Amino acid sequence: MIASVRRGTCVAALLAVIALAACSGGNSTPVAPVAAVLPSSPNQSFGSTSAVPYGAEMLAGATYVARAKMQSVGLDVLLTMRDRPGLLQYAKDANDPRNGLYRHWLTPQELADRFGASQSDYTAAAKYFARNGIAYKAYAQRQILRIVGPQANVERALGTQFGLYRKNGQTFVAPAVAPRPPASLRIAALGNAIGYRTTSRRFLTLRASTAFIEGFAPQQLANVFDYTGAYGAGYKGDGITIGVIGTGPITDGDPRIAGGDVAEYRTMFGVTGTGTVVQDVDTMSYSPGNTTGGPGDEYSQTGLATPPPVTSPSSPGCAAQNYPTDPVSDYTTCNPEDIEAQLDTEQTAALAPDATVNFYIAYNPDECYGPCSAPGVSPSQQLGLVESDDETQQAINDNKSDVITMSFGGDEASSEGGSQYSIAPGYFGPGTNNFGPVEFASLVSEGIAVFASSGDNGAEACSESALEDQPCVTYPATDPSVVSVGGVNTPLDDSGRLLGPITGWGTQTQIPGQQAGASGGGCSIYFSAPSFETSIAATLCGGMRTQPDVALDADTNTGAAVVVDAAPSLGGRQIYAVGGTSVATPEMAAMWALVLQACKQSASCSAHGSGSKPYRLGNPNPYLYEIYANATQYTASFYDVLFGNNAVPNSSGNGNLDPGYVAGKGYDLVTGIGVPFARSLIASVLADVP
Repeated sequence: MIASVRRGTCVAALLAVIALAACSGGNSTPVAPVAAVLPSSPNQSFGSTSAVPYGAEMLAGATYVARAKMQSVGLDVLLTMRDRPGLLQYAKDANDPRNGLYRHWLTPQELADRFGASQSDYTAAAKYFARNGIAYKAYAQRQILRIVGPQANVERALGTQFGLYRKNGQTFVAPAVAPRPPASLRIAALGNAIGYRTTSRRFLTLRASTAFIEGFAPQQLANVFDYTGAYGAGYKGDGITIGVIGTGPITDGDPRIAGGDVAEYRTMFGVTGTGTVVQDVDTMSYSPGNTTGGPGDEYSQTGLATPPPVTSPSSPGCAAQNYPTDPVSDYTTCNPEDIEAQLDTEQTAALAPDATVNFYIAYNPDECYGPCSAPGVSPSQQLGLVESDDETQQAINDNKSDVITMSFGGDEASSEGGSQYSIAPGYFGPGTNNFGPVEFASLVSEGIAVFASSGDNGAEACSESALEDQPCVTYPATDPSVVSVGGVNTPLDDSGRLLGPITGWGTQTQIPGQQAGASGGGCSIYFSAPSFETSIAATLCGGMRTQPDVALDADTNTGAAVVVDAAPSLGGRQIYAVGGTSVATPEMAAMWALVLQACKQSASCSAHGSGSKPYRLGNPNPYLYEIYANATQYTASFYDVLFGNNAVPNSSGNGNLDPGYVAGKGYDLVTGIGVPFARSLIASVLADVP
């Protein structure tokens, strides 16, 4: 449901690249831009011999402006893991029914002890930052430390300097000298070190042409995809927790706001269930900092905090910040709801009505202290999507959610380290920190299922101009530990019966005058095909990972109803019809929650798992592709989408289409295996559990 800046049709900003902004405590005089010649290296008395990766590729084409003057800097410090390859292999083995480690799920502490940074390295790094007056946040899995502190302290600790840069009309902060922290700290890389904004998001609030209201009701979707059959068998998600990696604020679970959107959504559509929405605010485990009364005391409790209460989008604070034309920079006065976040929570809570929905939301108000008056730079408060690494780390640390849904992504070609068009430089790729695959391998090693949107720009997810009109797919959906969810057009009557065939979402279903969008799909340029899809990938993608894996409703013309601003203080309830693969993704997460409840209630299914949550099944893909390989199960469990393509208009505006892929019999690069039916999917999965 999130749009690229190029077409506005739904791909997303990736995980955590909007990081810092420059701040100064007094008047500042603009400095004329100069050629991108970096200042000399700061005094480095640490003995480090090499720089650590920090996303330097993002600075390609940028102009150095001046020395940054910030009062606070926050970023992620990735520690060298003892056995990163071992973690990636364990994620495969524990999710392979033919392997002796099948469903031997690990705890966060076991992840740390087997694969993470050593306890001594992790403790040494934490103490080092504390001694330098820098606060840190620790996680049980010992993969990263999140640090925040005065600019001078952070620069001294990391052996760098921060500068102001200019690129594509933006002024942003980045290291002006390659960071060289003490070699003894065993720091592998830095995350969130560059504040360049590469994409924006826009929502498609378009009427579903055959719906009885703005967007399909949950009952219509439940009927067509046979959630109702699962409900009739007693499976509504009871005892299962669905985690949503939050893109923005919600009101449910916040006692400061009278009236939640999920509660209103359920009431309006008559959805009953015992499930609740819980906000998991990422604030735990901050260091006490320097308690001696010296410099740094004031930073001892800085970093992630409880988000401010949601405000009306028409509030004076939002008007003062020129919202929605300009991005919000101060959430304390303008914190409007995020339609994506409402969509994710409402779809999961309505389609798995007895499940708990755990909404992970991170907020960082403290990158700036005092007036942020550097020329052309806004305050650096961050909320939701730009903090999704912190949210994901919290989900790994908590180990509470059985299913994770993520309605965001960025084009794979840009996410791989080394691309000058990087959305998240160094997130994965040769010579980088490879932290993306580490996070998702950690989740599935805990037995947690992970679903991500395949994207809404069809076969060409690339959003930067130099990569336009080329085949391109979306990360993290291409990650081998993640289920990629594509989209279809689902024509329904008021009761949820099909009025025609389900087709791939693409230009063939577009209404003239509306923005184009299509189900993300294609071939990975980085990840080899996992064992469960090798035969498919060999034929279609030369042995590389294919996308998507499955598909559910996503076309904007058959969109889902979404309620926003239900609380009276927010200006009154609004109902939208929203499309995109970020509709399909929470729908799929809700369906898998029903599968897990069935496993939990099955003695034979639960008997094969380990630990305190033996009903978990880990990565769903091995089961989905096993069903695909069984003709009888496949016919019963999936709708094979035979029509449609995922081509999108050429960016030149000449009316021509760029090449896409065509849906057809069996697996295709538009809808994957196809569209699952909940009740039959449950039966097939349980039949296949060894």
